Amino acid sequence: MTAAPTLSPEAATSPLTPKAKRQLLVAHLTILFTVSMLTLLGLIMTVSANTVWALSGNESPYYKGLKQGGFALAGVIVAVILAHLHQRLWQVVAWVALAATFALQVLVILNGIARGGNQNWLKVGPVEVQPSEFIKFALALWLGSVLAKKKDTLTSWVELAVPALFGIAVALGLVMAGRDAGTALVVGMLAVGALVLAGVPWSKLILLAIPALVGAAAVVLQDPRRVSRFLQVLRPESCVDPLADCWQINQAKYALAQGGLFGSGLGASRQKWSYLSQADSDFIYAIIGEEVGLCGALLVLALFGALGFALFQIVRLHPDRFTQVTVGAIGCWLMCQAMVNIGMVIQVLPVIGVPLPFVSAGGSALISSLAAIGVVEGLLRRDPEVALALQPRSKRARQMAGVFAPVPALGGDPA
Repeated sequence: MTAAPTLSPEAATSPLTPKAKRQLLVAHLTILFTVSMLTLLGLIMTVSANTVWALSGNESPYYKGLKQGGFALAGVIVAVILAHLHQRLWQVVAWVALAATFALQVLVILNGIARGGNQNWLKVGPVEVQPSEFIKFALALWLGSVLAKKKDTLTSWVELAVPALFGIAVALGLVMAGRDAGTALVVGMLAVGALVLAGVPWSKLILLAIPALVGAAAVVLQDPRRVSRFLQVLRPESCVDPLADCWQINQAKYALAQGGLFGSGLGASRQKWSYLSQADSDFIYAIIGEEVGLCGALLVLALFGALGFALFQIVRLHPDRFTQVTVGAIGCWLMCQAMVNIGMVIQVLPVIGVPLPFVSAGGSALISSLAAIGVVEGLLRRDPEVALALQPRSKRARQMAGVFAPVPALGGDPA
């Protein structure tokens, strides 16, 4: 037998009711189910969206799917490692991850690969890595670590600025240096979620929002392409040439319209025949709507809704402050990114270019998202009562869930 996990000060004064334990167990199972279903759907749709391109290039139609499957496997391995991380290492990992991702993003700025006006990718051997995706993961964990320690001091500008606001500003600056406004938007939403959950007064949040909105407006206005994309949403009739200015969004709408209620069938999409660019990544939701119809598109929304609710339940019920802030930041990241991606496809938001979490093709985005779920699973067991409530009841269930078993604290005495 192993020693029980260390009890945090917050947990010691916040006993869980049986109802709260059951709700956390349901949240835990919901997270595992929804993430598994979304990742599996992403693998299937990646194969489907790339079939035409693969065959036209004399490649296997399963190549992209197998590649994405490799990324998924790597993400699961990282998630399992993080779920088993010793509790005393979380703060160390948070700082190391933030420093490493910042360093990689600097390399991207100095010697990265540019596509579509953004300089986001770094070539590492045969693989291209997008460090800005990992900045989201590192920043969520780091903000949880530093903000959780300042429960009663966040009314002070100095305590708030050092190091939290400084770290957020550096993250946003490095991402924008690569001209990736979409990722910067998601990073900003993640940061706002962490600050709100940490208890930063609304008066300070409003004061911070003013320069943030001014900066966002400046970023949009200095690029005619971004202005055009905003006008496409605010004034659809502003498209001077639908074949140029509004090509992507029009093709996405055609895909959704052609799908109808039940879709044209897996592999039967027409828009993936070079009509819709980024069909396997930014616009994969349009291909889902075309091939599996409104029912499939609504199912994806339901899965994200269930995932978001489960993460919210952890934030609401878990007694550990570090867990609350970190899981809340991760939830804001994943849910806001999903809403931005889907809103872009259905033309209620401008075309920004962010992937649909767990579903869009891309190794960096998938691995970082799965790693975040690993963090959630690891932090969920920081409280001994929660860890006990999550233990499977049957012997077979315990064997199958062995990879998610709670990890004893360093230095614990044998039971």
